[in-house]
Amino acid sequence: MKNILLILFIFFQSFTISQTNNFFGYVKDKINNSPISSALVEIIDQNTGRREITSTTSSGYWEIKYDLTDVKNITLPDKIIVEQNYPNPFNPSTKIRFSLNEDGLVRLKMYDILGKLIDSKEYNLSSGSYSIDWFSKGSTGVLFYTFEFKDQKIIKKMLQLEGGNGGFGALYKVSTHISYKINHANTYYKIIVSKLGYITDSLTTTNSGKYDFELVTLHHDAFVIDLHNDLLENTEGLNYDWGERHTIKHTDIPRLIDGGVDAQMFVVWINPDKSGSYYNFAKQFVSTFKEQINKNNGKIAQARNSNDIEKINKDGKIAGILCVEGGHVIENNIDKLIDLYNDGARYMTITWNNSLDWAISAADSRSKTQGLSDFGKQVIKTMDSLGMLIDVAHTGIKTIEDIIEVTKNPIIDTHTGAYTLRQHTRNLTDEQLKAIAKTGGVIGVVFYPSFLVSKGKATIDSVVKHIDYIKNLIGIDYVSLGSDFDGIESTPIGLEDVSKFPDLTIALLKKGYSEVEVRKILGLNFLRVFKKVCN
Repeated sequence: MKNILLILFIFFQSFTISQTNNFFGYVKDKINNSPISSALVEIIDQNTGRREITSTTSSGYWEIKYDLTDVKNITLPDKIIVEQNYPNPFNPSTKIRFSLNEDGLVRLKMYDILGKLIDSKEYNLSSGSYSIDWFSKGSTGVLFYTFEFKDQKIIKKMLQLEGGNGGFGALYKVSTHISYKINHANTYYKIIVSKLGYITDSLTTTNSGKYDFELVTLHHDAFVIDLHNDLLENTEGLNYDWGERHTIKHTDIPRLIDGGVDAQMFVVWINPDKSGSYYNFAKQFVSTFKEQINKNNGKIAQARNSNDIEKINKDGKIAGILCVEGGHVIENNIDKLIDLYNDGARYMTITWNNSLDWAISAADSRSKTQGLSDFGKQVIKTMDSLGMLIDVAHTGIKTIEDIIEVTKNPIIDTHTGAYTLRQHTRNLTDEQLKAIAKTGGVIGVVFYPSFLVSKGKATIDSVVKHIDYIKNLIGIDYVSLGSDFDGIESTPIGLEDVSKFPDLTIALLKKGYSEVEVRKILGLNFLRVFKKVCN
């Protein structure tokens, strides 16, 4: 097979077999009922501690056979033989398989064409057959890998068709046919089934036979919320039903379901260049929001607090949360702010790109020198008293500093990137990121390519890069997602619409994020802040 590198210690075994016990079955996805290929199936003899692993076929089938008689006459090799189908092109992953004739330390190293080490692993292993995953890392082109065992070293090359941020993945013991003696009549066997991106499942049994498993993805098991979506802007006055699946725009309810989204913040944004009353336009958006909710009430409902979210999700629906982008919609009137809160708005972005009488935007040349007016401070205090989140996306540097001095609550930036990675006025500096984390708030990492990269095309890995930078700077507890879907004219490759959120989860897992960390990013971090402020 082109996507398998084979490093073999060839050996011969002769067996005396009189009878076998078969364990077998199928593994499928619980949500869509499709077979899951390449899932790892591990059986542990709980009497002896011995374990064996196989993997599922393309149809999701697996089988492990246990011999009932002793294994005899084992002949082991005295040298390593390497077999490989070079150039072995792969994208985005491949497997390196090897077998050991004795216990020892194994070292695996991967180098790029210039000889730069890009990843390495080492393991103390017992004799047997193993497989380790390699996910694309570094640039497209030829890679060199070394396999070291005792005093022997093998150097080979392979062709990586696409770059990435992966590296060596999971190591597991494998065999196409697994056999060993059963020593106990009442042995307990634990069967464990796992695959990257899925919640591991297991059972314990004393009997051989058929055992089927249904796995749920980590993404669909986690609470997922997106902090910023502009679908309302693309719905008002248009014949766009949220309940229908569309091939235009980024969002509809069927695609939100595909994307495993449990809660979505829907933004009321009024273009400041529009003639007329911003507040009246905003109220029309609120009416549109409620019309779409009522029209599709079997699949979505409005949430005003975390208890609502929990109840709505338990009913199998998406929680829709109203919010406002741009303080110009309140028209310098506290009563209008309160009215929008009573409509269900649970955060207000203080400014959009336009500055106000009482707050300065990040796009303004006065960003560093001028902040909140006295009225602006009254707005912040009112939001605190209402239980309304303060969003500082688009907001000027001095204004954010003033907000932090005035508010008693955590603040959020719903859709932004790291300024260090992409120097844009819309992104947050290291000092701002630290300041928001100090309040206990969260940062929603945006998907807008212009905020992610300065040149070239943004990809799903560009989003991961910003997540990773912010996590490393301020900690995992302060990172969330704020796509800005339907408010952006282009998207990263791999995140074309709301149905693609599960692919971001896989990308984070491949990057090395733990299940707990991924759950925090997907929703638990924001939920913590939402509970504190909006309940």
